Amino acid sequence: MKRALVGSAIFALSIGALIGCAPSIEEMRVTGIEQFRGRQFVESTATMRHILEQQPNDAEANYYMGLNYRAMAERKFRDGNVAAAARELDISTMYFTQAIKSWPNYMSAIAAKNEALEARGKFEAALTLAERATSNNRGIAEHFVYLGDEYRQRGDHDNALRRYKTALGIDPQNAKAFAGMGQLYLLVGERALAMDAFRRAYEIDPRETGAADALNQLMSESGTYTASHEASLRP
Repeated sequence: MKRALVGSAIFALSIGALIGCAPSIEEMRVTGIEQFRGRQFVESTATMRHILEQQPNDAEANYYMGLNYRAMAERKFRDGNVAAAARELDISTMYFTQAIKSWPNYMSAIAAKNEALEARGKFEAALTLAERATSNNRGIAEHFVYLGDEYRQRGDHDNALRRYKTALGIDPQNAKAFAGMGQLYLLVGERALAMDAFRRAYEIDPRETGAADALNQLMSESGTYTASHEASLRP
């Protein structure tokens, strides 16, 4: 069945070429992304591979190839086929690496490669990747936020705080940096500082993940929670 699906995708692309109406790279990319979003990972892989046969350094095609292999690895993990899942995670890492080589500032590819490395238990390699990406993109706040998150998740609170502050030095209105600081302050028991950080994150971007919920919880625990506060924290 899997071979039939791949064959169908390749056949459709080949027929288009033979009759003189081959889709453009951009059209194929859109198709491959739609297939991925529709969880048609095998078909998306075939489409993206066809792009890479023509443009091996296409960053987005490599990125989605990596996502497809990572998704298929997750399926194999759920099915108990750990060895096959590990192989497909390694393949996904290879494609993410190529995407980053083509576009060094490709944050989504960097994050995806990091997650794949961590899934393989390669935590030091994942941290090294985040540090290298930040070093290569020193003027971009998002990279420092990402590195701060990595340090925070590893319990390195001093380095995490330093990276969040660096991000805010570059972009004082970075909601993700404030949210990360809020999470960090919660971990070390500084609830008042956490409340201030989450409040700033929410004020900058009410959609920032978890900021409103964390702020509501902290306000409730501190006795400053009111119905008006609840209304003000609704996006």
